Amino acid sequence: MKTIYFRMAGAAVITAVMMASCSDVVDIPQHDPYASNGAPVIEAIYDAQDASATPQVITGGVLNQMIKIKGKNLSHVKSISFNGLEVDVRHAAYAESDFCNVTIPRKIPEEVTNKLIYTTEQGSVTMDFPVNIPNLQLDGLKNEFTLQGDKVQVMGDFFDLYGFSKDEETNTSKITIHNEAEGYSEVLPVDSITESYMGILIPKDAPDNSLITFEWDGMDGRKTKTIPYRMSDQLMFSSMDGDLGWWNDWLKSQLTWGGNSGDPKCLGYQFIRLQKNQDLSSSIIGSWSWNSTGMGCNWRWLDASANPEKYVLKFEVCTASSKPFYNYGDNGKAGSRNGGYMITLNGGATRNQWDPVSDGLNNTYGEWQTISLPLVDCLGGSVLPTEPDQWVSLEFVCQPNSNDDWQIDHSFGQFRIEPAEY
Repeated sequence: MKTIYFRMAGAAVITAVMMASCSDVVDIPQHDPYASNGAPVIEAIYDAQDASATPQVITGGVLNQMIKIKGKNLSHVKSISFNGLEVDVRHAAYAESDFCNVTIPRKIPEEVTNKLIYTTEQGSVTMDFPVNIPNLQLDGLKNEFTLQGDKVQVMGDFFDLYGFSKDEETNTSKITIHNEAEGYSEVLPVDSITESYMGILIPKDAPDNSLITFEWDGMDGRKTKTIPYRMSDQLMFSSMDGDLGWWNDWLKSQLTWGGNSGDPKCLGYQFIRLQKNQDLSSSIIGSWSWNSTGMGCNWRWLDASANPEKYVLKFEVCTASSKPFYNYGDNGKAGSRNGGYMITLNGGATRNQWDPVSDGLNNTYGEWQTISLPLVDCLGGSVLPTEPDQWVSLEFVCQPNSNDDWQIDHSFGQFRIEPAEY
């Protein structure tokens, strides 16, 4: 019985020690990540995507950028504003005591103050933090020869920031297609829009040789820009019919109105669908082979002759989805490219190498896209006639610049001369 007594006494001692130990754990103070002891303090700001061990401090931001604010007493945030534009702190910010992740609003402010104001329940802090405000980027129509009644993409960016909207109540911009000679004018609604995309629908009755004028409220007042639509009056070769002085029958034999199997959509004019080599035996263009042809027209763009720097050579191009452009590569000389497509006017001593891949165009996926080349580049050092109806040639060369053959299915049409700006 004594043995049992001592065991029970020992167990009681152990239990007492354990209870005392548990009591000590409960008394350890806990860290509160949302604690605040005064007005907020901002010590540094970083790009929230900078995951490096030593992130770089930033002194300014851009629209829609997520930033990380480091400091003290940043929790219990009530408001954050950039240039007077308040952040929706419930959805676009997360704050603890020593940091806050917040997204800069993607909006245009009424006034640029370059100030960041951070307010919590216990105070506010203001600091210099400029946010870059981009201007509207409006480059033109993706396909200037889009047919009437079809939708076309307007190339550019930041349309939604400057009042372009499908909602008539919030749309503060205006788009008008007009042709004074035809007495035509029509206001165009926005057909579709995202942060970096805008589409418009061309009216079925819109005449060729029209202009499209965009109006919007900029940072310093009302702005306008005008772009062209289907400038058929400026075509050099019309539908490439008749005697154009073709140098050979290579490209002439590949003209089409779009009725052949696999042809892209016809835009109203005959076009070149380049599929075959010089002897027309296959779609393979041999490595380093020189495939050259040309045609000409009577010159009538006399202002372009006097001011070539103000004009461009335009055309539409289309690549079959399975046949993107090849990357030409360089030839070891700064600013010089190898082979590929060369498009040159009036026998220029230096052929103009058109390198779509370097310009960011790899594939049009079966759709037409407008290309604009500076007229000065296409001249290659030659000069243009100063009298009307003088003959001017266009040389077109395809030369694969590698040891591999090229298999191509690329279409070209609507070569024309236009002002760079309207």
